[in-house]
Amino acid sequence: MKMCIILLATFLVLLSVSSPVSAVIPDIKVDNIDSHSSKSGISYDPHSFTVSKSYSSSSGSSRIGLVSGDVTEYKIKVKVGSGKYDYITLTNYVKEKSPWHTGITKNLIILPGQALTEKFYSDMAIYYAQQGYSAYVLDRRETNVPSGETNFKYMKSWTVDEHLKDTYKGIAVSRIHTAFLSGKSAKDIEVTAIGHSHGALLLTAYEASKYDDLDTGSVDKVVPVDIIIKYNPEELELIQAQAQEYDAISESIESGTYHTTNMETMMKIAKLASTNPNGISPVQPLEGITLTNIQLFRLLASKTYALSQYPYTPDYHYWSGDLSGLYYVDENRLLTVTLTGGAVPYTPKYMDQYMAGLMGNVEGYEIDSSRVDSPLLYVGLGGGFGDYGSWWYEKDVGNKNNKVTSIKWNDQGHGSIALDRNSPELWAIIDKWIKEN
Repeated sequence: MKMCIILLATFLVLLSVSSPVSAVIPDIKVDNIDSHSSKSGISYDPHSFTVSKSYSSSSGSSRIGLVSGDVTEYKIKVKVGSGKYDYITLTNYVKEKSPWHTGITKNLIILPGQALTEKFYSDMAIYYAQQGYSAYVLDRRETNVPSGETNFKYMKSWTVDEHLKDTYKGIAVSRIHTAFLSGKSAKDIEVTAIGHSHGALLLTAYEASKYDDLDTGSVDKVVPVDIIIKYNPEELELIQAQAQEYDAISESIESGTYHTTNMETMMKIAKLASTNPNGISPVQPLEGITLTNIQLFRLLASKTYALSQYPYTPDYHYWSGDLSGLYYVDENRLLTVTLTGGAVPYTPKYMDQYMAGLMGNVEGYEIDSSRVDSPLLYVGLGGGFGDYGSWWYEKDVGNKNNKVTSIKWNDQGHGSIALDRNSPELWAIIDKWIKEN
């Protein structure tokens, strides 16, 4: 049972990256998300960077409809490989003047934390749409894998380099889609990207890659939220712990295990907490205390550091609270979103391996801070990585980039950017920074 708890890694466990990234421009193919439509999709040449006249409501994307006031939802499915799960999905929220028509040329793309989907960030995206952005959430390949899957050999090829290529395709297609809706040129679409947790690490690695130098894939402003790229060298104990984590993950990959089941375990506990909250939990991690299902869920959320073999920070937790309840988030909504598409059970191990390699100072694992040259706002969440994460951005990136700002927001936990009752306060702070920079 102890090992079961140790392996409960997370609603927002971190993203990673691996070997240096090549700048080969991949082909971009957009498929209609509607299963009743043509599967052939549209091919785009990133070199020409123009909006195809054939990009239309019948072949480029699906208009889902109004979701909040005059904010409309669109879905775009982008094929990124030959496998059945090799596609990414862009969910776009934007204010319309009329169906299939907007005047908006500012994109804001949200890169989710690992094992989390658009549904977890939809409120945030709708908020930014209301502020005048064409807001996108980019769901990665792992969000396509169902809970009943048993063969994960395809994840052997799901390296971080592949995720960076996928991110490039997502950014390029978002430009094309916004250009089509606005009637403007794709090259005139400004892009801001917000990455959370693993999404923040992916965003940072992307900013340092050659993909960001391409017109189609360039990002104008970046907002990594709650991630650690490198620890302050004085944090020797935390560095050594992540080096041990790296060794454990690497051994698992070498033995042929390419996926993690952290969220699968968490989702099982969430289901028990939702369907039988007052029942006695099958997992009892505290000596002398018998926990109900909902109490175990609260313990995992609010005392995450105490139940992890390699905690990232001394007080790392997902949400603030105690056994009697979580403080800032509606528990019922959190459970519902988690169990109805907001989380997915399986994720690639390569991402966790790279994260641990970076934080554990493993030889060969680094992100070139000199290439992170866009205006950057690092947001540390007080109950998550907080100031531990800001160190690298301030010291390494800030040494060459004078457009780096960092803030620490509240003490609510690593998940507080998305579903907490006061999350809009943080969204507004980020919006203000974007508009001032």
